[in-house]
Amino acid sequence: MSTARADIAARQSAIRCWVCEGSQTYLVKKSNRASELSWRDFLITDMRYGVTGELVRCKGCGFLFCPELADVDRFYEGLEDPGYEETRGERLKQMRRVLDRAQKYLAGSRVLDVGAGAGIMVEAANERGLDAVGIEPSAWLAAVARERGLPVIHGFFPNRSVSGSYDLVTLVDVLEHVSHPVQMLRDIRAQLGPSGIVVVNTPDVSSVAARLLGSKWWHFRTAHIGYFDRRTLEMACLRAGLRIVRLFRPSWYLDADYLWRRVVSYLPARLALTPPSILKRITIPLNLRDSWMAILEKGVAEPEASVISGPQSSAR
Repeated sequence: MSTARADIAARQSAIRCWVCEGSQTYLVKKSNRASELSWRDFLITDMRYGVTGELVRCKGCGFLFCPELADVDRFYEGLEDPGYEETRGERLKQMRRVLDRAQKYLAGSRVLDVGAGAGIMVEAANERGLDAVGIEPSAWLAAVARERGLPVIHGFFPNRSVSGSYDLVTLVDVLEHVSHPVQMLRDIRAQLGPSGIVVVNTPDVSSVAARLLGSKWWHFRTAHIGYFDRRTLEMACLRAGLRIVRLFRPSWYLDADYLWRRVVSYLPARLALTPPSILKRITIPLNLRDSWMAILEKGVAEPEASVISGPQSSAR
């Protein structure tokens, strides 16, 4: 074995899987990210699909993850994304749809949104008379929410500012951003009331869209460092003492201009036509069946003690 291959094998044998804690991994995708990262590489509206750090897969459970980007908190704290706020209306429709599903299982009114972004889920919950609060690591996004009168706290979860028990904790497009997903779910479980539920939305790396697009799948981006399929999502939840009650394929609501620009990003530059302005006024419901929405409740297993979960910025 060459020295380079030996070094790679030694490094991979030292990596612990973020889901099952197994120590056997293999390389799936080499890194093609920028050598020097900035908060711009973690934009919610990033269109550089296929740009990631080095991705490895656990031989035990199959979880795909990026161990070289396990510590990126500072990038989320400095993140600013005006383009995200421009699509607030469409994203609000998405959050209302998430709540439509969740409220069928909800037995109380206290709601915590982890990775709250600019407070869109908090806004949707408060529209329904729920008592909602959010926690968001980006100072800029949290400030945008507060300017709208929405109670979104700047910080990382778990956090003393959102102590107490909640009837619903939402984690929409967040779990793929954290390097300790099981511990994050344990920390959430610890704050659930007796009949509390959790909603988790995350991309499905085993979906047809992911398989067809390969390394160019739109969820392969620098900010996404953990990729779940149904099996690894169920395993992470079980290890955290949570049980999946229902699984759905969530829908998204995008303005046609936003969708146009993302489709065109797959085409050669010479074919990148400027979209007509009318597209900004058209909303398109879209379900590509490449994400999971899971409704969770407390399971039998007792989770382990809390540790820091890692960054939780929204990618909504």
